[in-house]
Amino acid sequence: MSQIDTSEEAPRRVATGCAGLDTLLHGGWLHGGTYMVTGAPGTGKTVLGNQLCFSHVEGGGRAVFVTMLSESHGRMMSHLRGMTFFQREVIGQSLHYVSGYATLKAEGLEGLSRLLYRAVREHQATVLVVDGLLAAQEVAASVLVFREFLHALGVHNALAGCTTLVLTNRTSNAADPQFAMVDGVVVLEMHREGLQAVREVEVTKLRGDAQLTGRHGFEITSRGLVVYPRVEALYPEPPEEPEAPPARLGFGLGPLDAMLDGGLPTHSTTLLCGVPGSGKTMLGLHFLAEGVRQGEPSLYYGFMETRARLLAKARGVDLLPESALEQGLLAVETRSSVEVLADARAHELLALVKRQRTRRLFLDGLSPILAPMPPARAFAFITSLLSVLRGHGVTTLLTQRTPLLFERTSPGPPEGLEALIDNLVLLRYVEQRPPVHRLLSILKMRESDYDSSQREFTISAAGIAMTRQGARP
Repeated sequence: MSQIDTSEEAPRRVATGCAGLDTLLHGGWLHGGTYMVTGAPGTGKTVLGNQLCFSHVEGGGRAVFVTMLSESHGRMMSHLRGMTFFQREVIGQSLHYVSGYATLKAEGLEGLSRLLYRAVREHQATVLVVDGLLAAQEVAASVLVFREFLHALGVHNALAGCTTLVLTNRTSNAADPQFAMVDGVVVLEMHREGLQAVREVEVTKLRGDAQLTGRHGFEITSRGLVVYPRVEALYPEPPEEPEAPPARLGFGLGPLDAMLDGGLPTHSTTLLCGVPGSGKTMLGLHFLAEGVRQGEPSLYYGFMETRARLLAKARGVDLLPESALEQGLLAVETRSSVEVLADARAHELLALVKRQRTRRLFLDGLSPILAPMPPARAFAFITSLLSVLRGHGVTTLLTQRTPLLFERTSPGPPEGLEALIDNLVLLRYVEQRPPVHRLLSILKMRESDYDSSQREFTISAAGIAMTRQGARP
């Protein structure tokens, strides 16, 4: 009696050329499978197909790219030359471009099938990309004929050990037979949110395998398609947090550290709330400077100021020494707050943290990240991001601006955010006859003693200075 193979050997994968898409597919396309990428013109299908080909041949494979469009290959090459993955020297060697337009027009689907089989065989291709499948569908005599064409292509290439990617314009009919005849379907979309164009990718089908479901943002850059898996989908469960040492992380400001019972608990998350100009960024710089003095890798990541202006501000109060930047003990990264793609920033931040082995993080400005999101998604996003940071052993300081300039009551953080953070510090102005006074108070510290009194503080050429006694309300 024959025995069924029950080995647990992982199936062979073919990288897509896009690391983020590989993540959605749990490693890439399955070797020998047939996959479809659909989307309206301009969504990036052709770019992704070429990414796959160039990436595959760079890894030692052989690829064929077949077009069913009237556009010449020379014109396509002119569009691809600006891409970092483009390598002119492999074309005609391990990567071949073939036009199927004339064959399809003259000989129909049967002729196109013969062309595709011959191209795979003659070039010993291990990847085949067919661009413009809609043209083949339009010349098919019937739905059944087109289904047979797709089925035969998949069977032939699976036996030849060739992974196939077919590119077509998006159809709104989810029951379309072309979807049933392939092993997986990836949908590329572009829509507008206000004046901003937003690109999203979704794996709607992946036969016999798990995938990261839902829609995920992507960009088309000089690197081609860059996909950013949603943080909350990538990290649905909090990672295991390393054991926190008993030592506290101070600000180097005696009165404030005393209010905090020695400093912030290790691996905790602290939110600084305050109106513009209340001292949030300056207080964060003190936190990083103390980390540098303690030899702890520290990272500034913010949207409020340019890097040059931030460093000038820090040097003006003798914080963040140049030597720390040169040694890599301190990293300062600033980004534009315009049209922020939240998941792109989150993935970049986590990569910086991992590379630097960051212990102190000052994330200056939550609003640019969270503002474009619906409230339900913002809560899930920040929950996952903070959990991952804790899992990396990071103590995080966040800033959030409050809208009111002068008030005697204490404005709170954005709705729901207070449940996610461990510690909450409020910076505000009060007007008790000129001049205006700055006050700091600790509203919350999870599982820790703290001084809840209000303290007056000043900002000068020496940085922040605090009174040692409680200020009058």
